[in-house]
Amino acid sequence: MPKLDWYIRANLKLRHLQLLVAMDDLGSVNRVAAYLNVTQPAVSKTLSQIEDSLDARLFERTPRGMEPTEHGTCLIRHAREILTRLATARDELRDISEGRITRVSMGVLPATACVLVPRFIARLEAAATDVAVNVREGTMNTLLPALRAGDVDLVVGTLPDRRLPSEFDSEELYEDPVAVVVRRDHPLTSLSKLEWPMLSDFPLVLPPPTASTRTPIDIFIAEQGVNVPRRHVESISTLTNIGVLQLTDSIGFLSRDLARHFAAQGSLQVLPLEIPNLSIRVGLVWMVDRRMGTAQRVVREMLRDTAELLPRVAPDVLPSPQSAKVRKRPAGVW
Repeated sequence: MPKLDWYIRANLKLRHLQLLVAMDDLGSVNRVAAYLNVTQPAVSKTLSQIEDSLDARLFERTPRGMEPTEHGTCLIRHAREILTRLATARDELRDISEGRITRVSMGVLPATACVLVPRFIARLEAAATDVAVNVREGTMNTLLPALRAGDVDLVVGTLPDRRLPSEFDSEELYEDPVAVVVRRDHPLTSLSKLEWPMLSDFPLVLPPPTASTRTPIDIFIAEQGVNVPRRHVESISTLTNIGVLQLTDSIGFLSRDLARHFAAQGSLQVLPLEIPNLSIRVGLVWMVDRRMGTAQRVVREMLRDTAELLPRVAPDVLPSPQSAKVRKRPAGVW
């Protein structure tokens, strides 16, 4: 084992990995020699040196050609991954030198997954046709570790009300009010006058108690005489919440952007009720000590521009803000 560790760390070369992958693909020493533009004895000698150093046979000669052993299959799999990563690094380095955007990796929270991010991707594709976008959806608790590990370049979504660790920086793009929504043809949509206490007769779809939007919602609806029924759903899953609202008489609380999106599709309807000055803060989070290249700066600027162009009034127009002034409270992960 010490010899194996030493060989992997110090003597296994890139050309060795290329030879192993070529041997697996071509299955013949002659074809590998021609492909790599070297002599057949050189291929055989190098392969023997690798096997001697690993103290394991990597290929067996069969009627179908050279086939990898279990040891060979393991090493070839990792060789392919290493060569692929190096090719990706080469392409990214070239893109950086040429100032092109060909790869964007972002973590996305549910509040922006249906509205802001799709519009950003559309703008990005219009500006750069040869671009790969990697989107990972989750909560801030799952996306910050991915950002720290370099799996995503930045996080787009709801900014928490708590202070982020010092290794992260953030920027607010806009504030998104909370709207009250129901399915189309819900019994409440036919009323000529709707008052908050009428919500007590229906199940509610609420953020979980750990979400910082939950307490302000609970306090406000309690002040309005609404009793939270025993039949209620607590969920941060946008798709689950929308599905429940469409199939039941439940009443939900969504960001206005999400409410606008699903109202435009005819799936939901916004009730003429308002929770004054309760907004979700939508923004960006990135690593402080990670140098931001030209492409990342362009992406941030494009996200800002996309946010500025978002319609700020929903269909099924929400009522004008109430005259009572309530201190604006930032919302957390929901």
